Amino acid sequence: MKELKQIDYKLLFELMKNSHRSDRQLAKALGVSQPTVTRRRAILEKDYIEGYTVIPKFGKIGFEIASFTFLKSKLKRKNGNTQEESVEKLRSWYKNQPNVVMVQDGRGMGWDIICISFHENFSSYANFNRKQDSELSELIIESQTFHADLKHGISIKPFRLEYLSEKQE
Repeated sequence: MKELKQIDYKLLFELMKNSHRSDRQLAKALGVSQPTVTRRRAILEKDYIEGYTVIPKFGKIGFEIASFTFLKSKLKRKNGNTQEESVEKLRSWYKNQPNVVMVQDGRGMGWDIICISFHENFSSYANFNRKQDSELSELIIESQTFHADLKHGISIKPFRLEYLSEKQE
């Protein structure tokens, strides 16, 4: 993997502000040529950009709940091939859950995995949670969830990646 140049960071943050802009518009904002932007974007897309997407107003398009589920797994009790097989089972199961947008291992407050998912209503979440508990019972010890009300809750600061670009300016 190549080392990123300063222009790559600037381009990445410009894309985080608004990925809809053309290479020509980005070049103007960065003060470089359009071919430079096209070339640098290709490098970023290969190794540094996961994808392009919109961030909808979830509550307005049918998702009432964002769930942040903290899990205690049995992964640290496994080793070698057994651990790899368990990770692959988790990866496969969550990949097949269209309402799940991220699952990541980590550490804190006694938990070692976080799952972020979106649900139409509480019933939808409850069905998801029952399925998760039953189908992953040999890998999950315990879970707790924090729910955010996307339809009627108070939005203090909405989710936007462009905030990260402000830190760089």
